Amino acid sequence: FRVCLGGATTLDVDAVVLAPLPTMSAAEDDADAAERRRVRQKNKYSRQNAALGAETTKFLSKMRLLVVGMKGVGVELGKNCLLQGVGSLTIYDPTPVAVKDAGSNFFLSPEDVAKPRDVACRPRLAELNPDASVAVADAIDEDLVGSMTCVVFAGLRARDELVRWNKFCRGKGVSFIWALGCGLAASVFVDHHGELLVHDVDGEKPSVRIVESVEGDLLRYAVPDGVPATSLNTRSQYVVQDDAARAEPLVFEYSSREGDPANSMRLPADLDRAPKSGALLTERKRPVLFTFSSLAESLLGGGSSSFEVMTDYAFTEREKQVHASLVGVLEFEAAMGRPPRPNDEGDADQVLANAKHFAEACRVANRAAGDGVALEFCAGGLDETFVRAFARHAACELQPVATFIGGVAAQEVVKCAGKYSPVRGFAHFSFQEALPTPPPPLADRAPREDRYDDLVAVYGAHFVYEVLGNLEYFLVGSGALGCEFVKNFALCGISCGPRGKLTIADADRIELSNLTRQFLFREHNVGQPKSVAAATMAVDPGPRTCAPPMNPDLKVTPVEAFVGPTTETEGLFWDPFWERLDGVCNALDNMEARFYVDGQCVKFEKPLLESGTMGTSGNVDPIVPHKTRTYRQGGNAADQAGVPMCTLRNFPHLTDHCVEWARDKFAELFVSPARRARKFAADKKGTLRDLHAKVTKASGAADATAAANEAEALLATLKVASLNEATEKRQCCAQLAFNAFHAFFRDQILDLVAAYPANARVKDKDGRDKGAFWSGHKRFPTPAEFDPDLEHHWQFLVATTHLLSQMVGGQPRKAEGDDSYAANERDKRWARDLASRLSVPAYERKAVDAKEDGAAKDDNDGTTTLVESDDALLLRSETARCARALAELERIDLQPADDVQPEDFEKDDDYNFHVDFVAACANCRAANYAIAFTDHEKAKLTAGRIVPAIATTTAAVTGLVVLELFKIVLDMPNTSLRTRQIGLGANYYPSFDADNLVEHRTTETSTRPDPSTLPAEAFDDKGAIKGDYWIKETNVAYPDPHSVWTKLVAPEDAADWLPSQLAAWLADAHGLTLTAWNLACGTVQDEDGKKRPVSTRIYPPVEVVDASKIPDLTLTKPKAMMALQRAGLRGSSMMKYLAEWQKYKDQGQGLPSNLPPPEKSTADMSIREILQVKGNLDLKGRRRVLLDGLSCSMRNVEKNAADDPMDVDEVDVEKLAPVLIRLSPQVPLRNNNDDDDNGKNNH
Repeated sequence: FRVCLGGATTLDVDAVVLAPLPTMSAAEDDADAAERRRVRQKNKYSRQNAALGAETTKFLSKMRLLVVGMKGVGVELGKNCLLQGVGSLTIYDPTPVAVKDAGSNFFLSPEDVAKPRDVACRPRLAELNPDASVAVADAIDEDLVGSMTCVVFAGLRARDELVRWNKFCRGKGVSFIWALGCGLAASVFVDHHGELLVHDVDGEKPSVRIVESVEGDLLRYAVPDGVPATSLNTRSQYVVQDDAARAEPLVFEYSSREGDPANSMRLPADLDRAPKSGALLTERKRPVLFTFSSLAESLLGGGSSSFEVMTDYAFTEREKQVHASLVGVLEFEAAMGRPPRPNDEGDADQVLANAKHFAEACRVANRAAGDGVALEFCAGGLDETFVRAFARHAACELQPVATFIGGVAAQEVVKCAGKYSPVRGFAHFSFQEALPTPPPPLADRAPREDRYDDLVAVYGAHFVYEVLGNLEYFLVGSGALGCEFVKNFALCGISCGPRGKLTIADADRIELSNLTRQFLFREHNVGQPKSVAAATMAVDPGPRTCAPPMNPDLKVTPVEAFVGPTTETEGLFWDPFWERLDGVCNALDNMEARFYVDGQCVKFEKPLLESGTMGTSGNVDPIVPHKTRTYRQGGNAADQAGVPMCTLRNFPHLTDHCVEWARDKFAELFVSPARRARKFAADKKGTLRDLHAKVTKASGAADATAAANEAEALLATLKVASLNEATEKRQCCAQLAFNAFHAFFRDQILDLVAAYPANARVKDKDGRDKGAFWSGHKRFPTPAEFDPDLEHHWQFLVATTHLLSQMVGGQPRKAEGDDSYAANERDKRWARDLASRLSVPAYERKAVDAKEDGAAKDDNDGTTTLVESDDALLLRSETARCARALAELERIDLQPADDVQPEDFEKDDDYNFHVDFVAACANCRAANYAIAFTDHEKAKLTAGRIVPAIATTTAAVTGLVVLELFKIVLDMPNTSLRTRQIGLGANYYPSFDADNLVEHRTTETSTRPDPSTLPAEAFDDKGAIKGDYWIKETNVAYPDPHSVWTKLVAPEDAADWLPSQLAAWLADAHGLTLTAWNLACGTVQDEDGKKRPVSTRIYPPVEVVDASKIPDLTLTKPKAMMALQRAGLRGSSMMKYLAEWQKYKDQGQGLPSNLPPPEKSTADMSIREILQVKGNLDLKGRRRVLLDGLSCSMRNVEKNAADDPMDVDEVDVEKLAPVLIRLSPQVPLRNNNDDDDNGKNNH
């Protein structure tokens, strides 16, 4: 029989004799084991490499880091650095553990009291990175410090000690960092031994452009498809590689002149050649030398590098207030030998006095030596209230602040590698807007001698124990952000009280690559549910780790489930669950889930803490009912710029285009055929009907080709899968892989060149020449011939053969963790032997799917002109090919075996051939178009849609989120809530008041009419149109005003109303006339895979069809219409019956003997019944439903000058709040002892 793939030449299996493929072996040697370890490490750091680059990760693996101080900031910094691959960490802090240390250090517990902090932390830190060396220093001396790459002092320390060690480090070429948290303030000081050469100041991808033209020294460029249209960096160099035969590219500096056109630059006069049109113009970043002041100099606050980082975007110069306060505290410690005591007003007075002396000294210095020598304060001078508050809590290390500054400081450690812009001098942060106002009574802030003492000193015992402790919160996601949130909640006592509860939901399981940023997980957790492992580590880690419980009092319930519409009906998160919550904290990585949770929070009026990270950037958004806008109202996250399909199909010009194309081919070869085969087995008629419809609806030859390819691929899959012997299946799969190579890289290119020859030109509809077709971003391609010596060729054959064979059951599927899978079938020797026994398929021309570019037609002058396509001949040919395949599918009775399974693309397994295929396929494509090749790691990042993620950003973001939680619980106003963005790479820390509530109000607009339609009296003496003649339109909002949080609450029994009763209530209670109700009833999936919501009309009721009135199916259509007219049906009613008649007639099976009874009209259905039957809504577990889709009007009364009614008309309500229908009585907000219908099986 025939086996074919995507229209490639068929292979007669009976006529081809293939020796059995080599059997697989699990043999391995030491070199193989070393390679597997290398690959394992690469996979582990894949997300980090996406953000920092492999070179930075390699630098970190060789770094020697010393951290002095193991309270909250120190352990956070050590944790982050180990997760990011620091090779050697030495810690020093012999201070005995105090019970309150467990409030900020997650690796300490009350059982560690009196032990040295460093000794207690060392084995627990070492678990985070088994490849790193973690040691405890006996003492800090010059030999130890001088041997380090970087030294970090964490926490409040003696000023003289810090200055001395900073001076020593500057002389030894050792980077020096000091990071500390003082209550609701934090600071980091950085000095990379005087100067640091940075090779990449922003970490962004180099800009890429396409050379459009060169006119003299003016180069015009265009933005490639799929690339953001950002401005070019004027400080960078640019490189043009325009001729593959030349070893040396063109390299020049950016320059321009005033008045130059957009998207252009000037070329230097000394270039030996001009860049060619279509060449790539790529940015080459120039190294920048950063210089640093010493700590002693920076404490004075002067100099150009001491106060670069702006963290106060309210322009109140809070950074300077923090600096003066910190200097005052350091002076206090130098004089008293201790930091100021918490909430001690006498100590605060002394710190204030010190700060005043400092401010005065700065003023004197600036007057004497010129402005800028020392810190300059704004006109308001020193803020005494701020300094006092700073002093009261300077000795308190709050866990959220420690988490934040630990992330910031750890990123500064990473910058030792010369990646990203370092902080030069101090960066100061203030969060005093989170202070409770007024402060709690002094007695409430007294220490209790437990882990919460520092938090109690700021917020009071009542807030910590009674409020935070008894919160019921929902943490959605337990990945990188989720792990940090679990830690933060546990250490702050959130949900740790007798009535507290934290529910964690996550459907994912732990993978190796998670371990570099999800610090609660260890290698023995790989494969376990994330939510379960995170909860276990928080309260009872067990014997496989030496980490102590973070807080055994945390009341945590893990759920292994996706949070979305499906879990509403599975008994996991029913309405009683949402109603009891005090708030929701998102730790998600996808927009669909974010929007769903946002909608639930609007429905149940719950606060939402939203955050996210992307590489070194992050965001924090507090969302509070009736105070702020919602997440959805804040706008969609910026999507990556889309690549037009014609670019991917026929005109790639970037390596990423080739990778994306290869990723699509993965689905085309290894996913779609198996799914179609399984669908064919389950529903043969339906499958054939769909394929018939595709070819019938084909608008051109390209569409018909796609349908024929799909039909032939299905036929090939069924036939191969039906073979009995695995050896036969593998033989067929090898030939199919060879066919695929020629179809993709030979035949498709030949088809394209036939349609668009090298001399093709473009002319408009009037015949005017618009230039060469192959110009700009269009690269003229070259077809490939298989060469077993070319790496990308034989790798494609190897990967494709194995993946096809797995898909059809020709070989065992790779087991997770099996790094020796097909170990002897991966090299060039094996591929060469395989290729020698395969047949090269003949070329058969097919259509090109590029309708937007036209087709080619030969002219008499030897050139080719692009004109409107006339592909009727190819359309007929491809339609006939599809018909032949469909006819054979109709005849066969083959059923695929149970082991026919689609491949699920898995980017984090380097031995499953998935990324191997994408890389090889992309490079074969790139070779066709003379585009630069990709490598395995870059292909994985692009094809796997890997989001750059690092531990430092995750930690910093989650610390800020918890501060917002405190404010929300304290019911602070919008002016205290902060929407924040952070950029750890570029030192970007803007924060603004949370987005205000979006309110809908009734407005009136006036539109100028067409003057030609107006009478003469409509104009005044100057010819202007009088106001009375302007077209006025009222845009009504109801209620006026209202927000997305507003709801029209219907009475308790409204669920049992008829639609007419709902209409009556809207009229009586709100003065609204119900004009229509369209109820959402689900979604449909478009051909491009996007989901689109669909709705059904409820009101006015739709006429139902009585099947007994359907005419005889033997009638012709005109006679059927006459029969319906005789039955008294007219207009839309008749057309509805006629459509039902046509449906039964097309089925060809006659009317069923037992005709279904007429559907119940929505006019006779209760709202509850409508929601279930028409809305396809499962009401089990629901207690409230929001009725959207209501359209109403209301009376608009125009009044005269005397305020008397003149005219009354009905106007549509443009913005209408939804109606809240309660299906059963609400549960109390808090009911922790009640096992309601949410179900015990939730946990």
